[in-house]
Amino acid sequence: MKKILIIDDNEEFKEFIRDYFSSIGYDIVLCGNAKDGVSAAVREKPDLIFLDVMMPEKTGIEIIREFQEYEEIKKVPVIVLTGTYLESNMKEIFSIEPNCRAFLAKTVDISLLEKKVFELIGK
Repeated sequence: MKKILIIDDNEEFKEFIRDYFSSIGYDIVLCGNAKDGVSAAVREKPDLIFLDVMMPEKTGIEIIREFQEYEEIKKVPVIVLTGTYLESNMKEIFSIEPNCRAFLAKTVDISLLEKKVFELIGK
C-alpha cells in the first residue's frame, strides 16, 4: 500500500484528505507542524508528501528545502498545497525545488488531486 504524508496545520483539511485517500487505498500519515512533519517523513518514508505553504514554525519552502538534508526523503515527490493567495512568483520558487512535483490550491477538485497522485506514485 502506498503511503502519503500530509503536513498541514489545518485539521479540517487534513481529515478531508485523509478520509478520501484512505478510502481509495492509500495509507495516510498526518502531521500538524513542520518539526513533526520532517521527523515523520524520515521515519515513515512515504511515497508522497502533501505540504502546506503557510504553517506556524516554518514555511513550506523551508520544509521542502530541509527534506534535501535527508537521504531517506530527498527524492520523495511533494505536492505543495496552499489555501491562501500568494505572490505570483511563489509557484516558481517552489518549482525549482528538486522534489516539488505540483503546486496546487487547496480548493483543487479532489478528482484532479487524485489524478496527480496516481501519476506520481500509482496505487
